[in-house]
Amino acid sequence: MYERYNQAPASREKFRLRLALHALAALALCLASIAAGAIGFVVLEGMDWSRGLLNATMLISGLGPAEVPETTEAKIFASIFSLYAGFVFVAMSGILIAPVAHRLLHYFHWDDGDEED
Repeated sequence: MYERYNQAPASREKFRLRLALHALAALALCLASIAAGAIGFVVLEGMDWSRGLLNATMLISGLGPAEVPETTEAKIFASIFSLYAGFVFVAMSGILIAPVAHRLLHYFHWDDGDEED
């Protein structure tokens, strides 16, 4: 997916496509995590789907739960899901930054062969 150090940097079109694919991967991770959280709140707390979705979205965004769970199982789930949400944030950041960081590093370390030693 990425160029090796001895290859020319990707064209702008290919780089834009790479950015779009990474953004889609980050979005898929976010949506899958929100869906898992909503299902957990619906099953363990007995919330309706809109409240479960709200709680999951609030936790993924880092704002905390919209409602404090009442059952012990739901409290444990909310605690674990909150920790997981922090990891998802870090993973999504890495997925989004990776193509830009690679392009910068590749650009500054690419040897086009024009220089004489």
